[in-house]
Amino acid sequence: MTRKRFSWLSYVSIGFGTLLIFHPLLTNIFPNYFMGIQYTGIILTLLFSVLALKKKNEKKLLAIIGLSFAMMMLVFVGILQYIPFHKQSSV
Repeated sequence: MTRKRFSWLSYVSIGFGTLLIFHPLLTNIFPNYFMGIQYTGIILTLLFSVLALKKKNEKKLLAIIGLSFAMMMLVFVGILQYIPFHKQSSV
């Protein structure tokens, strides 16, 4: 029987998830590309998390944390889509 351990998929998943969480703090660097970077990061984090969860000899903790970060940012970006950012809005 082989020992379960973290693989590079888990580390990439938690890394992308952490970057997604901290990216809104750095929006002054790339303000025009904020939503595109978030969408791409969410998709990549979800992909790596699911791949890490599918592996048989893999510890699941980091992949689950990365997946939860991606889901939190998915809700955050979804909420941002419905907030009007112009002053002439009647809402």
